[in-house]
Amino acid sequence: MGRPFDVVSLLALGPRPYDDVVALQHAAQTRAKAGERETLFLLEHEDVITAGRNAGTGDLHFPADQLARLGVALRPSDRGGKLTFHGPGQLVAYPVLRLEGGEKDVKLLVRRLEEVLILTAADFGVEAARSDIPARWSSVWVGNDKLAAIGVHLSDWVTTHGVALNVTTRLERFDLFVPCGIPDGGVTSLERVCPGLPPPSVADVARRFVAHFASVFDREPVEALFLTSADPSAG
Repeated sequence: MGRPFDVVSLLALGPRPYDDVVALQHAAQTRAKAGERETLFLLEHEDVITAGRNAGTGDLHFPADQLARLGVALRPSDRGGKLTFHGPGQLVAYPVLRLEGGEKDVKLLVRRLEEVLILTAADFGVEAARSDIPARWSSVWVGNDKLAAIGVHLSDWVTTHGVALNVTTRLERFDLFVPCGIPDGGVTSLERVCPGLPPPSVADVARRFVAHFASVFDREPVEALFLTSADPSAG
């Protein structure tokens, strides 16, 4: 049996403010560093563009005040990568893991996250893949269009941030900036690549993601919390 971890779903709360979920991750990170159980957060965000550690202002097409008028927040992030968008219709998964032994390998972490995303997409009839273009190595693509983004942060080998998989995301929001600093690639969603079919719900995609995450990372979900308040202790 794999190492136990908690699955904390915020999906029933609706889209969550970015800052609130960062605080939840930091609390979970502190618990993981103390040897307590690891946590996988599942959620949707309110519309927000996040700027990773490698982001440059040249990739942003509009200033923050104009984005705010459009209903899109702009937030810095300590994850790797450049600019990306989170919003309703997108499954965001934040695994807070304590990497030990052979797991202490950032590239392995990213490859495992990619594998979970590829397997999850396949469950809905979508053939996604890694890219062999160096600038696109940490993501999952359908042809020339990015289906999911990955950005992580590690502190003492405990992870925060994670992945964002477009399900029914408003893809026009990605026109506000250069997604992940890649000007010659598009963005897609499970809904777009399966025209004529009812799109899956974010909750359905989340269930498949958890199953594949547990298998790929050799973890065992021991408690699933489906929150009706923003406090993880509410249960």
